[in-house]
Amino acid sequence: MRLKLPVGMLICFAAAACSTNAGSEQEVAPLPTAKTVSTLPTAVPPEEGGPGQIGEWAIPFSYQIPEGTWGVGFHRYALHVDCPILAQAGLAGEWQDFVVTNDVTPINTPVYLRLGGLSISTLGPPDILTIHPDQLTIALVTIIGVTEEQAAVAAESDDCEIVIGWDGANAEELLPAEPYRP
Repeated sequence: MRLKLPVGMLICFAAAACSTNAGSEQEVAPLPTAKTVSTLPTAVPPEEGGPGQIGEWAIPFSYQIPEGTWGVGFHRYALHVDCPILAQAGLAGEWQDFVVTNDVTPINTPVYLRLGGLSISTLGPPDILTIHPDQLTIALVTIIGVTEEQAAVAAESDDCEIVIGWDGANAEELLPAEPYRP
């Protein structure tokens, strides 16, 4: 899959004003939003009136953040969902801030970077603000309430893209996993 970023996101991810560096006082540029993101902390339900029937299936999209990415200090990330075949076009999450410190112990499970914040759960509410530099982190967006057919089509489509950007200069595409029934 090729990485296509919306122009506003590409500009924000590349601009120094989008990053938060420990000890600096910089104004942070907001990620442009085309629509309001769901109130669910990670999962994005289909919009009313979207294509097809509302179903009981979910499709997760994820990207494992490379080991050694998080240095001690303040960090931030944002997710952008553009999956019109699942009625999720142009959804941009707010920037989520978190702290990386040696004062906490890494936990045995991954920490998920989700639309609403960091969590040790794939579908539960955000519950972490601070992680260890060696913590395994995975960007995760799960689109819920779709049919099995819609999930299968989204998993194969180049028109369904979810991107994470962090610290103002990095952007990676999340890849689909197997659809499932939550």
